[in-house]
Amino acid sequence: MPGAAGVEDAAAIRFEAVRKEYAGAVAVDDLTLAVRAHELLVLVGPSGCGKSTTLRMANRLVEPTSGRIVLGDEDVTDVDPVALRRRIGYVIQNVGLFPHRTVAQNVGTVPGLLGWDRRRTRARVLELLELVGLDPDRYARRWPHELSGGERQRVGVARALATDPPVLLMDEPFGAVDPVGRARLQQEFARLQRELGTTVMMVTHDVDEAVRMADRVVVLSRGARVEQLAHPLEVVARPASDQVADLVGRGRTARLLALGRLEPEDLEPRHDAPARAATPGDGAPGDAAPGDGAPGDGAPGDAAPGDGAPRGGAVRLGAELGDVVEALTAVAAGHDGARLAVLDDAGRPVGTATGDSVVRALRRLTAAGRGTD
Repeated sequence: MPGAAGVEDAAAIRFEAVRKEYAGAVAVDDLTLAVRAHELLVLVGPSGCGKSTTLRMANRLVEPTSGRIVLGDEDVTDVDPVALRRRIGYVIQNVGLFPHRTVAQNVGTVPGLLGWDRRRTRARVLELLELVGLDPDRYARRWPHELSGGERQRVGVARALATDPPVLLMDEPFGAVDPVGRARLQQEFARLQRELGTTVMMVTHDVDEAVRMADRVVVLSRGARVEQLAHPLEVVARPASDQVADLVGRGRTARLLALGRLEPEDLEPRHDAPARAATPGDGAPGDAAPGDGAPGDGAPGDAAPGDGAPRGGAVRLGAELGDVVEALTAVAAGHDGARLAVLDDAGRPVGTATGDSVVRALRRLTAAGRGTD
């Protein structure tokens, strides 16, 4: 892993000793940072640490006082700022849709400015609306005030991607959306970014959002000082400074549960198990139909207390640790000493998971955090 001050030759964006001052107050103090091509890099830190200022210098909405910002192989300060912004996607918290323009017209804004013909623009608009989950027949002719917050945010993302920019800048993009809609948008955008391979530099104040979405997380302190630049697991498992530890805070274990997966070394010795994997929210574990391992039907997993057999539920090897905890909790409601069968992708039992398995996994993640990149 490159150090926080390292600059990579293959980077899509490079900040080289960048400084920004406002009337003698330093907002960004000699920042050196590289955003790798095709990655989703998330900047997180306390209010006033310079993360949004850093982002806005990349497209020159804020002019740096000194230093260089290189996009590809071009210093952005040598490029016309208007032309630069048309090449870089930009999404903000409150979207900024034009209220007097329809959804389709909003998405087609930059193609129109670049002189695309109407047929090409329309085809791209329809493609992008489909891509962000908005049916063109339903949404293309709507006005911004007719949309929900989540729908407006989707339109904002579509507009930012209209000309297939190599880089997308996002400043608190999901902050104005309700918690349920926000989680859905986070998942869908992460999928979309992987599908398109767009380089994304995103700012958030939400640590959970950062660790859930990022390929790498940059933790900043005042003056945009890089406290840690690492894979989300490393940031959570091994904070590099007191400032990072304070930011991760008391939710550290919960974040590890969201990041970690159940691995073979976490399991108890294998027992016969029901060949059914529990999916949180589908009624499993413990409520399967007779004959598939449900408690009380005589199937494997319904053994008498004290025999060490799995009790009424199963999870897949590689399941998210949070889902394992949820399944164990459901099983524990009907049994003492909850155990889960662990199945491979073919549905074959490979071991048993207990609460101790989760503890082992957390210890493994904490120990391994130092080596992630």
